Amino acid sequence: MAVNRNLVILTIGLLCTNAAFADDQKAQVNYMLHCQGCHLPGAEGSAGRVPPMNDFIGYFLHSQAGREFLIRVPGVAHAALTDAEVSELMNWLVQRFSREQLPTEFIPFTVAEVNELRRDVEQSPNNARSLILANIAADNPALASEISKNKN
Repeated sequence: MAVNRNLVILTIGLLCTNAAFADDQKAQVNYMLHCQGCHLPGAEGSAGRVPPMNDFIGYFLHSQAGREFLIRVPGVAHAALTDAEVSELMNWLVQRFSREQLPTEFIPFTVAEVNELRRDVEQSPNNARSLILANIAADNPALASEISKNKN
């Protein structure tokens, strides 16, 4: 009986691992299709034109305004993806490209949160981005030099 129980537990574990891997693959494909054209394969952006996400996007999650901005920015809000796909993509993206910059208490985006935020598209993303980053730096001096060094 113990062998059968262990086999069931192992099978469930493998299925969960495969499901998580499949979600990561799906998120990566969605990144390639919907983000990579501008932000480039390594999420490095293009100086003066497209902001970098690599080693940077996690800073936005140090404030509620920054968190909301990541979903409200036009490229995300208007993406031809479901809310579930956007939440999956954004959770993958911040952990894949900016894990070190995430707050220790990072809470993944939810489908309901994405649904609500996408309704209120940011009309002035460049100004909002600058203001949000300035506020995060002011509220958290330990991050200020890192943000200013990489904010493009």
